[in-house]
Amino acid sequence: MAKTGLGKGLSALIGTRPEPVRQDVDLGESVHEVRLATIVPSPLQPRKNFAPEALQELVDSIRQHGIIQPLIVRRIDGRHELIAGERRWRAAQEVGLAEVPVIVRTASDLEVLELSLIENLQRTDLNPIEEAQGYSRLAEEFGMRQEDIALKVGRSRAAVANAIRLLDLHPQIQTWVAQDLLSVGHAKVLLGIKEAEEQLKVAETILRRNASVRQTERLVARHLGGWKRRARRTAEITVTSATIADLEDKLRQHLGTNVAIHHGPKRGRIEIEYYGDDDLQRILSIVGLNSSDR
Repeated sequence: MAKTGLGKGLSALIGTRPEPVRQDVDLGESVHEVRLATIVPSPLQPRKNFAPEALQELVDSIRQHGIIQPLIVRRIDGRHELIAGERRWRAAQEVGLAEVPVIVRTASDLEVLELSLIENLQRTDLNPIEEAQGYSRLAEEFGMRQEDIALKVGRSRAAVANAIRLLDLHPQIQTWVAQDLLSVGHAKVLLGIKEAEEQLKVAETILRRNASVRQTERLVARHLGGWKRRARRTAEITVTSATIADLEDKLRQHLGTNVAIHHGPKRGRIEIEYYGDDDLQRILSIVGLNSSDR
């Protein structure tokens, strides 16, 4: 996926000036050291999963070279809340650093979420579900339109819309997509099934058969065809049952006795109860017959 739209970088989203402490010639921004113990992760961080192997590589790098790129934080209640750089923060904890370089900015919740999303998208760190959840939060919590989100993160509106649609999948399927057990291609095909439980049944078949996206398309098409046939049969049975019940009620009222209609696709029978010869004669008269007729 092309990501040229992300080239504007993190600083383009926040126009506020960082708090001055000292000037770093290479970074061109105010950077200073803060105690690692005062830094806390952000609840707005869209990324939830951190690959242990990649984190260990970062730990080894920091042990050898230190933290080259400062973390970006904001001050909240006497602490420093991360805006960008959670992997570096986690790695610094593993190394046992007492202090780390940071840039302190003033940022709203919306700006923090935007920055976190873009930082992770630039590094392709988010899995598809985390990306979708990030877009969804921008839309639901901050009222942003998909067009605005697309502009902010350098995506097309269609890409944002398709990402958010992944959240319509059964929760277990979302987990499998996040774990890369199912691809986004598989997920998009499964979205053709509206019922979450039905999605799950097909997804389990995909995993069991290790089906490709093309094979998944055929599985979904067959499932939808069968489901529609079952739904149609159910509807027909429901309509037929209601019709039969209505006819039975009308016959009971007309004949003044119990009537049961046993309906089948090719044959059936009607049972009319009577009590003695006189009652039988009464019913025959109602239907226009007489026992003496030949």
